Amino acid sequence: MKKINLIFIRSKISSDPRELEEQKEQYLNELKKEYEISSDGENFFFIESGGTEEEFKSIYKQYKEPYNLIATNANNSLPASLEIASFLANQNLAYNLYHAKKEDIIDVLNNKRETNKQENLPLKSREILLQNKRLGVVGKPSNWLISSDVDYRLAKEKFGVDLIDITFDEFKEEIDKAKDIVDPVVFKTKLNEKVDEKTLEVALKIYSALYSLIKKHDLNGLTVRCFDLLGIYHNTSCLALALLNAQGYIATCEGDVPAMLTMALIREKFHQSSFQVNPSFINEKEKYGYFAHCTIPLDMVISYKFDTHFESGFGIGIAGELNLAKVTILKISSSLDKYEVFSGQISENLHFNNLCRTQLKIKFSEDISSLLDKPCGNHLIIFKGDHKDEITKLLS
Repeated sequence: MKKINLIFIRSKISSDPRELEEQKEQYLNELKKEYEISSDGENFFFIESGGTEEEFKSIYKQYKEPYNLIATNANNSLPASLEIASFLANQNLAYNLYHAKKEDIIDVLNNKRETNKQENLPLKSREILLQNKRLGVVGKPSNWLISSDVDYRLAKEKFGVDLIDITFDEFKEEIDKAKDIVDPVVFKTKLNEKVDEKTLEVALKIYSALYSLIKKHDLNGLTVRCFDLLGIYHNTSCLALALLNAQGYIATCEGDVPAMLTMALIREKFHQSSFQVNPSFINEKEKYGYFAHCTIPLDMVISYKFDTHFESGFGIGIAGELNLAKVTILKISSSLDKYEVFSGQISENLHFNNLCRTQLKIKFSEDISSLLDKPCGNHLIIFKGDHKDEITKLLS
């Protein structure tokens, strides 16, 4: 029996530790059918949840390549693994990404493949795509975005965009002095046993603060280091971003600059809002995936309700329903020299307890293995319509 050594990595911000323990045990039971779990076996990093990238970065040098990553189908394990994979690929380090539901993990491990040998589509646009746009970076990217740093000078040179740093302290000052610019009564029917009036009041102050920053710094949009709000306000920016995007601004979470630039391009060229998502589960064989996040532009949904933010259980997360229509998935890399693009069809609105609140099942007619083989970080951007050919012409 082959020996493997499992290195478990779990975020301190987890929606339900008991569920993570149960999931871990289920995968272990499957693995033990064919592998001996031993400290002297081949190393495998078992990514239990999202937000684990920074911890991986702090320990990975203790191990030799190839770096074997096991990603589950829940709790944002896959997007964290994709960010880690992108980080390793950027350093030309070999890795293997194994992603499956628990009942399929043995088959996936037995069909080993090296996943970082291909190249993304090269981005060689001759057009200055975001000329004279100003986008704010509020509080710097979240710590787990280990492969999402962007060179501001290169962004200006390549896209014509100015990236403006705004401190989190300035954001906090705006929240603390914020006045209501949206009447809470608008959302009265959305309140429920999870989201009360006080929670809504704070969420709308966060919206007012971000709107003030946009006006103060003359911005076309911004990205915000939103998880820092949890410890201070027990709330998030999910509702704020949903409102700002619906108003025509660019608004992304976790301080993800490549995601913000991708959304800005979509707004500029296709004049519509877009949805920043985690790829939560990918089935290569059957060509479908689950994509989820806790915020979505309110002009993209046919209906929505309030829930809590998934990982923390705090604040307001948006659980939206979308039309079952064609969509395009796009992401520009942090190096700004490559991108990934796919076209698909929303086949179902999902309602799992172990994923972010707005959840889509998207089916594809094309090969989607490169979603795992060539990740551009842990977030993708979804927008309405099949625009793959237009994107390819625009960027290549």
